Amino acid sequence: MIKTFRYILTVVVIIVCQITIMSCAFAKDKTFCGKTIDADTKEPIEGAVVVAIWYEARATVAGSDTRLKNVKEALTDKSGEWSIVGPEGRNYDLLPGLSFLTGIYFTKEPEFIIFKPSYCSWPAGFGINACKEKMKASGIGNGETMKLPKLINRERMTIIRNLPSLGMADEAMKRLPLFAKLVEQEEKDIQR
Repeated sequence: MIKTFRYILTVVVIIVCQITIMSCAFAKDKTFCGKTIDADTKEPIEGAVVVAIWYEARATVAGSDTRLKNVKEALTDKSGEWSIVGPEGRNYDLLPGLSFLTGIYFTKEPEFIIFKPSYCSWPAGFGINACKEKMKASGIGNGETMKLPKLINRERMTIIRNLPSLGMADEAMKRLPLFAKLVEQEEKDIQR
């Protein structure tokens, strides 16, 4: 009986280890890209910062446990286009319970922020009526064109107050100098 139990336990451990190694070995990077244009003029927006945020997750007894894995940023070019290379990620546990049993984290799909002073930002702009009317709520990073409406000063102040904290410490924000510079610029422009 004990030999059978040990045999079954050994087989289970070997299978779990193989699945874990295979899922890590075949994790691949992807180029996330898109285009940002002015919602009214349809002209490209140059110099908008696009931030990609990757979280890792695992199942625990108390529910899901997430932590910051990485952040990257890029500026839109003259044609409003941008690209960021990073892990493809997924929004589900490959084998439910595997991360619970092993304690191994899996990389989630990235979340994105698009910010340009004097424009609605993605996704913080959805708290402002002018943005809700002109922005569509869909995924970003698969070549989509994001239309950002311009804002008036009162709405700009609301955007700055509602920018996501990204769930990051100052250490992570230090890795986003372009984003920090544009937010600081916007705060100064509003105070004038």
